[in-house]
Amino acid sequence: MSLRELMRFIVLSCVFVTPFICLFVAENMFFPFITGKNFTFRILVEIMFGAWTILMFLDAKYRPRFSWILGAATAFIVVIAIADFHGVNPYRSFWSNYERMEGLITHIHLFLYFLVAGSVIASEKIWEWLWMTTLASSVIVDLFFAIPQISGVKESHGRLDATFGNASYLSIYSMFCIFLAVFLFLRSKQRSWWVLWIYPAIALLNLVILFYTQTRGTILGLLAGGAIAFSLFAVFEKEHRHLKRYAIGALLAMVALVSVFIVFRHSAWVQSVPTLQRLAAISVTDTTTSSRFMIWNMSWQGFKERPILGWGLDNFLYVFSKYYNPKMWNQEPWFDRSHDVFFDWLIAGGALGLTAYLSMFAALIYYLWFAKRQHFSVAEKSIFTGMLVGYFIHNIFVFDNLTSYIVFFSLLAYIHSQSAEEPKAEVAPVKKKKDDQLESGDIAIAGVFVLIATIGMVYFVNIRNINANLALINGIRPDGVMIDDGHGGKKIALEEVIQRKLFGTDEAREQLAQFAVQTLDPRIPEDVRKMFYETTSRELDASLKDDPDNARTQSFAATFYARFGQNDKALQHFNETIRLSPTRQSNYLDLAMLFVSVGQYQQGEDTAKKAYDLEPGNGNAGI
Repeated sequence: MSLRELMRFIVLSCVFVTPFICLFVAENMFFPFITGKNFTFRILVEIMFGAWTILMFLDAKYRPRFSWILGAATAFIVVIAIADFHGVNPYRSFWSNYERMEGLITHIHLFLYFLVAGSVIASEKIWEWLWMTTLASSVIVDLFFAIPQISGVKESHGRLDATFGNASYLSIYSMFCIFLAVFLFLRSKQRSWWVLWIYPAIALLNLVILFYTQTRGTILGLLAGGAIAFSLFAVFEKEHRHLKRYAIGALLAMVALVSVFIVFRHSAWVQSVPTLQRLAAISVTDTTTSSRFMIWNMSWQGFKERPILGWGLDNFLYVFSKYYNPKMWNQEPWFDRSHDVFFDWLIAGGALGLTAYLSMFAALIYYLWFAKRQHFSVAEKSIFTGMLVGYFIHNIFVFDNLTSYIVFFSLLAYIHSQSAEEPKAEVAPVKKKKDDQLESGDIAIAGVFVLIATIGMVYFVNIRNINANLALINGIRPDGVMIDDGHGGKKIALEEVIQRKLFGTDEAREQLAQFAVQTLDPRIPEDVRKMFYETTSRELDASLKDDPDNARTQSFAATFYARFGQNDKALQHFNETIRLSPTRQSNYLDLAMLFVSVGQYQQGEDTAKKAYDLEPGNGNAGI
């Protein structure tokens, strides 16, 4: 095997492993459904990027070719990078945290994945095998994880979530696979018996899984995407006129089905099926929908404050605190996403960021329908357009995640590879033998450099953070809270995690604060309680020194000091929390309790009155 063949093999191997990312659940890690997938994806991308770099030295045909899809993706990553470094908290924007693991670092890896796959995979057959690999991964997830959850053999985390940890993540992956199965069915040249049933069976299986996730936004997206696909085929198909009748019939059947559901949405049989019940409950007044409108309004206020480049990735917390709507008192205490991808990009990158994001959709539509260099039938173009519409609708109601990003960027790479401009032919100069030897030496030097750079990137971006994550999860286990300090004594395990100063530091500090409060149990020795108090106090101060406008950390600090009877410090942090989030009712209620605990009843009453006036609908505020 030549060096070129080896590098190409490495690239393709990494690309074909990527669809199985959805199977990774790192049970021994903090946020196991997120961290295992993300770290694995990053390592694969770094390896394939290193191999691709050498491959470009060896063969010019693997170098990037221009398309407007590449232009849009490049513009997107550049705009978001600028927005992040000019945002509220650039460090958070770059690295994110264990709970989300998005940040600029993930988007750089997604861009590199798109760039490498779109440059190396030119064969239509290889792309079809990659899509089949994606479907194979969905079948494994469905049969070995989702179906057992439906049958009760395995437990889910709320609604059906399989290996994704979140029902909405599973739902959008299933929707993608439905469209891909239909695409491969249409693309198959040989109508052998297994093709005639395997792809429809996979589509049906994913449809069932999507239904059981009860994710309303994705179901609406599938219906809208299907309607668009049938409509486009019915309008633009010229060669197979008899098939247009089937498309029109399918479209009318969808309209009839939706109409029947609307008419009978209050009937007993609809209310007896959880998914149908959730769909029937959609209204502007139901709790979930009303909370979405409130969060979107907060996002809009945040956008107006920083309209050009936004606040930076993973900085929605600052917007949520500043523009908090007190009517959300019965929702989760903290939101780090607007639960709408488009508002998320308005916050993360402002108008430029959202425009750059939407430009990738526009480029895809352009190459599917208007560009000369494309080889898709009307049916295939309709399917991909329907998939994009379904994804678009889904994104109105939830936020994105790695697994859906991978499919989207794979689609970008696929259409790019089929539509990009052909490189101009170059006449290679005649080289002497000595020159050839020098060229081989140059490639060897470049290969060593790339190998060292790849190993360094894998270690510094991933291995260090994986080790820190493992130390964190071990540090919050009952038998791992305290560890030997190497001098015959004990120390707090989380302190060692924090000292690494990696991107999971804030989450480790929050866990430390929660453990510190638990040491108030009278059964805990005084020296242990003192150790936890001093360590937590020091780390909270360090966190707020780096990020003083973080209302969540200020709230943690206020509660921590109040529980330990450090009332002056608690009052200081409560006041800071209220300054950062003046309409958050719980801040005033917690402060009122502090005043009452120290005998300042009038101030407690006045503070409680402020809380009540913010939102009288909160029954707890009127007690």
